[in-house]
Amino acid sequence: MIDGILLFFIILLIYSFWWFDFCFLNKNISKFKQDFEKVKSKCDIIIIFNAGGWGTVDYKNAFDLNPFAIFIKDYLNKKGFKSCIIQYFRTEDHLIGRLGYVKDYVFAFEKQVKRISSIIKETDKKIILLGLSNGALIADEVMENMREAKNIFSIELGKPFFGTHSKNENILLINNFEDDLCNGNTLELLKSIFIFTPIRWIKNFVLGEGVSLGLAVKVKGHNYPLDKYKGKIIKFTDEKII
Repeated sequence: MIDGILLFFIILLIYSFWWFDFCFLNKNISKFKQDFEKVKSKCDIIIIFNAGGWGTVDYKNAFDLNPFAIFIKDYLNKKGFKSCIIQYFRTEDHLIGRLGYVKDYVFAFEKQVKRISSIIKETDKKIILLGLSNGALIADEVMENMREAKNIFSIELGKPFFGTHSKNENILLINNFEDDLCNGNTLELLKSIFIFTPIRWIKNFVLGEGVSLGLAVKVKGHNYPLDKYKGKIIKFTDEKII
């Protein structure tokens, strides 16, 4: 029976990797390119939204990062620049989507980064990559890939300690000094993910609150209120972007 379960899991992984590369990625990049082309001629500055976690939450419902996107957009508009927000989704919200995402995640979003870069380099319009947590990881990878571009910027919040740490000068990196995920406090991270998260999820389940396992994850310091960082964003925008 154990052999059968293992075989099933291996087949599921193989299918997930195939699905991600040959079904999701092509469709998702095509949709992103269409969205990008729609706003390219209408806007002076394009904000590309990259949510945290799995990158599947629509930006209107991403309550942790959405306030930053709206604030930046409104600030640019007040300064006389027409700005638009488009979103890049990193996978789909189901088991196959998450398993396929893991492979791309391990390889630093290599395929996605190359395709995103090939699309956004075809304009001289200014672009802001806005990412939180795992969304900041892929933004950083794109910035590293686009080091020579003078019109592409990124604002990265809560970027994990692993992955690329680009030296691109067009990056504003905002990390909370108490954030265990940014600082690489592995012991506390392991406790948060493998001890406190399951306990919190079971508690919520018993209470009938229906919180997903992903939302049950709470990492110390991995919280970014807009009011605390408005000043840094304004300064970066004034000095670098406009």
